[in-house]
Amino acid sequence: MDSSQPSKSSRVIGRGSQIAPPNRFESVRVESDWEQLEFVEGATDATQSLITSNDSPDIPFAYSINPYRGCEHGCAYCYARPGHELLGMNAGLDFETKVLYKPNAARFLRAELCRPSWKGEVIAISGVTDCYQPVERQLRITRGCIEVMVEARQAFGIITKNALVLRDLDLLAPHAREGMCAVNLTITTLDANLARELEPRTSPPTNRLRAVRDLSWPECRCA
Repeated sequence: MDSSQPSKSSRVIGRGSQIAPPNRFESVRVESDWEQLEFVEGATDATQSLITSNDSPDIPFAYSINPYRGCEHGCAYCYARPGHELLGMNAGLDFETKVLYKPNAARFLRAELCRPSWKGEVIAISGVTDCYQPVERQLRITRGCIEVMVEARQAFGIITKNALVLRDLDLLAPHAREGMCAVNLTITTLDANLARELEPRTSPPTNRLRAVRDLSWPECRCA
């Protein structure tokens, strides 16, 4: 039996991936310890910059920021999984459980927005992994970045599957009324059971619909 595949008795509940495949870029293979799969809050990302750019013709934004690398949501179809292999981890359970965060994201963002070369282009938040994944409730890194952009009158857009975005409505609504931000909620299905299989740790579809409603009220107009 493939050692990267857990047995039925060790099945990981609430995860989109059940395997920890070997990293194709690494010559040394690390076997998973199935008793140590919880997210560790001390996994910091040493990145010294935040705003990234792309010139891909099929991506509708040129600039983005990603407060987290890896994502607890564990969506089975996530295109960002292979990026974890470049960090020396695997695209399966490592991607969902070994999430790196950027504790100095707001400070880096402020410095980059203050550069004379920055022309104020729209910034997408979460072009890769979800900025409102569960750990954001404690770390509040996304909120810190939004505070900086609101202060700088920087236009931005958010992509998320988590109703946690409503926590920051006090910042988003005034900025949206000035046409400076928009929130995009991804809703793949209205079937809660199917959503739990495809997207184990996202907000249920009903919560995402509620978020769309709340963000769309005339006094908000974020969605």
